[in-house]
Amino acid sequence: MQENTICETESLRLLARFDFLDVCLLGETGTGKTRLAQLIHDSGPRKDKPFVAFNCAELAPALIESEFFGYEKGAFTGAIAAKMGKFEAANGGTIFLDEIGELAPEMQAKLLKVVEEKRVVRVGSSVSRPVDVRVICATHRDLSVLREDLRYRIAAHPIRLKPLRERRGEILHLARVFIKDFSRKSMQPVAASAKVLRLLEDAEWRGNVRELRAFVENACLAALSGGNRSNAQKEENSTLELTADLIVSQLIRLREIEKTRVEFKTSQNPTPPLMETGIGLHLVDGGSGGYKQTVEEFDRDLIKKILAENNQNVSRAAVKLGLSRYGLIKKLKRYGIKVAG
Repeated sequence: MQENTICETESLRLLARFDFLDVCLLGETGTGKTRLAQLIHDSGPRKDKPFVAFNCAELAPALIESEFFGYEKGAFTGAIAAKMGKFEAANGGTIFLDEIGELAPEMQAKLLKVVEEKRVVRVGSSVSRPVDVRVICATHRDLSVLREDLRYRIAAHPIRLKPLRERRGEILHLARVFIKDFSRKSMQPVAASAKVLRLLEDAEWRGNVRELRAFVENACLAALSGGNRSNAQKEENSTLELTADLIVSQLIRLREIEKTRVEFKTSQNPTPPLMETGIGLHLVDGGSGGYKQTVEEFDRDLIKKILAENNQNVSRAAVKLGLSRYGLIKKLKRYGIKVAG
C-alpha cells in the first residue's frame, strides 16, 4: 500500500478524476483533511453532486448506524418518522468519513459491506437501497486501527498530509487567506506585510492549520480591540494593519500560557491557573541566535517602547501590554531594563 503526499499534485488530480477509487487521508489533527476531501470532490466528475461530511468521533457508537444508513419510522424509541442516512444523502456524490479510526470493529464490518455492495439497509427495514457514492475517509491514527479487510478496501489509496511544521513555505499564504477571511466576515479590512507574517514561520504549530487560523483570528481581534490605534485606523472601513509588535506580543503571551500549562501537567495540579485560549502554540527554541532570542529581543524592545509612550509609568505600560504589574516588573528584571523616574 503506497502512500502519496499532499505535494504530489499529479496524484491528486488522478485520484480526483477517477471517482471510482476511494481515498484515505492520513495526517495529524488540523492538517486540512476536510479541506482536501472537499477539493478532491470539487475537482472530480461528481463536483455538481452532494458532498456529505460526517465525523465518526462525534456520536456514540450506538447512534452511528442510524446516521450512516438511516432508519424507518418506529425503528426505535424516538423514531417518529423515517429518515435517510448520510450514504443516501450523498447518493451520486461523495461521502467524507472523518476520524474513521474511531469506528468500532462491528461498525467497520457493516461499512465494508455497504462500500462493496453499494447498497444500504435502513435500521428497522429489510429493503436494500442502491447508493452510488465515492468514499473519502480520514484519520489521524495509524491504519492498523482498521479491520484488515476494510483497510485494503477503503484505504487502498492513502494520501498523507504533512504537518504544517514540515511545509513552512505555506504559512505566509495561509495567514493571508485567514486574514482575508476575517476581513470579509467582520467587514473590517485587515492587512499585514509579508515581513510581519514571516514571524509566524518559526513557530512549531503542533495544532497545524487549525491552530494557525485561530492565532491569526485572535491577532485580528487584538488589533481591533487595541487601545493604541490611531484615529485614522478607527475610521469606519479603514484598513487595520497587523504590526510586528502585535504579532510578537501575541506569540510571547501564548508561549507563556503554554509554558504554564506544561508546568501544570508536570505538577499534576487539577485546576489550571490560566484560562484556556483554545490555542496551544509551541515555539521552536533555536538556541542562541535563533527564534527564541529574536522573540526576546522584540519583547525587550516592545516593553521599552510602551514604557516610553507612557512616561515610564509601569502600571499603565502593563495594561497596554496585557500584563499584570507584577508580571511586567519580572520582565524588567529579566531584561535588565531600568525605569526612569
